[in-house]
Amino acid sequence: MDVLSGAFMLLRKTTLDKTGLLDEDYFMYGEDIDLSYCITRAGYKNYYYHDTRIIHYKGESTKKSSVNYVFVFYKAMVIFARKHFAPGGAAIFAFLINIAIWLRAGLSIIKRFIEKLWLPVADGLLIYLGMVAIKNYWSINAQVAQYPPFFMQVVVPIYILVWIVAAFLSGGYDQPIRISRMVRGLLTGTVIILVGYALLPETLRFSRALILFGTAWASLSVTLTRLALHFSGMRAFRFADSIKKRLLIAGDAEETQRILSLMMVSGNNSNFVGYAAEQSHTNGKEHPLLTHYLGTPDGIADMISMYEINEVIFCGKNHSSGDIIAHMLKIGRPEVEIKIAPPESLFIIGSNSIHEKGDLYFVDVPSINNPVNRRNKRIFDLSMSMGLLLLSPFLILFIDNKSGFIKNIFRVLSGQISWVGRYLLKDKNFSGLKTGVLSPSMSGGTHKDDAATRERLNILYTKDFRVSNDLKLVLGNIKHLGKL
Repeated sequence: MDVLSGAFMLLRKTTLDKTGLLDEDYFMYGEDIDLSYCITRAGYKNYYYHDTRIIHYKGESTKKSSVNYVFVFYKAMVIFARKHFAPGGAAIFAFLINIAIWLRAGLSIIKRFIEKLWLPVADGLLIYLGMVAIKNYWSINAQVAQYPPFFMQVVVPIYILVWIVAAFLSGGYDQPIRISRMVRGLLTGTVIILVGYALLPETLRFSRALILFGTAWASLSVTLTRLALHFSGMRAFRFADSIKKRLLIAGDAEETQRILSLMMVSGNNSNFVGYAAEQSHTNGKEHPLLTHYLGTPDGIADMISMYEINEVIFCGKNHSSGDIIAHMLKIGRPEVEIKIAPPESLFIIGSNSIHEKGDLYFVDVPSINNPVNRRNKRIFDLSMSMGLLLLSPFLILFIDNKSGFIKNIFRVLSGQISWVGRYLLKDKNFSGLKTGVLSPSMSGGTHKDDAATRERLNILYTKDFRVSNDLKLVLGNIKHLGKL
């Protein structure tokens, strides 16, 4: 073979002594291509050996659907060309690759933009069409004066924007679908509209009745739209209560109990059907989960069919990688999600697609990874940044590092950092926790010197995230907001 996958290589040290190790110029992707090429240039051959197998969750580092993947992968090809091609050829290749990068990145951005916005746009258009009909009906039957064009051209689009933004902030566009969140957001938007309506001059107060009728139509239209999407069969738009997974755990009773506890803490609501193990008891004693014992692992494929299982978790403590692969091949059903729980770990790994995140379960960080909490944290960062920017002529008198304060405001606004997060770039990067100007380990403007203490406080912060905690930390450390 010309190129072997870096996920599973076996090499002689004498070969590496001659070719050199992995080139650190590559950040991610391309380094295995480079090493394979160096090996062949050194006079060796690469062989693919088909009698051994591993599990490789390809794409977990960077999803292929992400814009970042496009830049990282193709930039690696540019590095390869500049390293191994003649100067002229490398320049031409790099030029063509860079054109391809921007075209591919542009398409990815457009695709993601469409995926994120098509449903809110569709909701907005449907609500607008309903408002046109409601306005015409109300004008005729309520015998009110005709509404000026300004009403439909400006006022109604503003109403719709408020409704949709409020629904988004309420979690109405989160997956899986929950109609209650959408309706709650629309009602919240209506309250905001009515408050704003009361503050407007008389000439801009068109009709409270149309606002209320519009709310009723918006609630009905989004409900009907979600029902249609749900019954269309698209998994992404199924109702939350309808996609509860039927779970089988392949492991002994003790490991099964541990996995169930982990999933409960992480907020997962899968329907546990049973477990498969060589024996129903542990250490010669019966276990409380005995009634959920389904049989030995040899019968997993039959259990999946019999009990309509759509998620299987293999316990790494009880099954080797080879066993798990053999079971996966025997199951042979792509619709069944297969995951692995490493022994004594606080997470479960695995997703069936390199294009999607998949449902992974983490004990350490369930709260900060919640979509609502991530959104609330970002809203807090934006709101706090705007407030600090407005008050900066006054606050800057109390800030230690004045230029750093202004710089941090714009870094937070751009999403590079958060006002509260992990300690600069020195601490472990917890999932979902950005670098912060301040950190949960700060007290009186200084960080705890003990790395273990900082790490523990960061974990506690992510497990029990509250916007109020961020607010207290920022208000209590105003003079340190310029820290870089």
